[in-house]
Amino acid sequence: MESDHNPITIILADPNVLFRGALARLLDSLWDMEVVAETGDGLKVADLTMELKPEVILSEIALEGCHGPMLAGLIKEHFPGVHIVFLTSNTDPDTLLSCIFAGASGYLYKDITPGELFLRIRGLRKGEAAMSLSTVATLIQRLNKHNSTFLLRTTPVEDLTAREIEIVALVAQGLTNRKIGSLLNISENTVRNHLAAICQKLNVRNRLQVAVYGVTHGLVDVYLLDYAPPSSV
Repeated sequence: MESDHNPITIILADPNVLFRGALARLLDSLWDMEVVAETGDGLKVADLTMELKPEVILSEIALEGCHGPMLAGLIKEHFPGVHIVFLTSNTDPDTLLSCIFAGASGYLYKDITPGELFLRIRGLRKGEAAMSLSTVATLIQRLNKHNSTFLLRTTPVEDLTAREIEIVALVAQGLTNRKIGSLLNISENTVRNHLAAICQKLNVRNRLQVAVYGVTHGLVDVYLLDYAPPSSV
């Protein structure tokens, strides 16, 4: 993990040059973020990642030469320590699930506010998922509605402790470690330790896949989002 005193280095990948340039200037204006490269070509992302070793890739789904899920799989195979987060207008739930299972660390919609975008990027260093409640709603609705081939059902719920089940359910609601810790009266570090144990037990790679497990095992329902507290709290 990078030191919190070092800026979060970011590669931007988006075919819209104006959007990409404006976002780069916005991120570079922050003391703790630095855009080290930008491109609209998906095939260049891996080369830039190898050369510059960024902490985060912030990418649109539709890139020339390499579609989102393919790009996520490529990055996680060769650069497992790099977070790839999709910032996109694509709200198709199957694409969302494909990106999650390819190893993406986040999936955000382009109508996100700048403040929440910054919060989500910073949260990656704490092991958070860069996923807003609106994205969680899409995910839950998709999995509740269909018997999806993406479902994770390899580990029964009873293999988790009661506290781990609580944490999985809260992760599936899109809550941060800070909020989970506050609700359960435990520290953020304790939440992170529980999540590491959960990922090992479930044989999943990241927080988003833990969220899918929570949904597919009935630990959270879409109606919970009607009263779920803001995940930025």
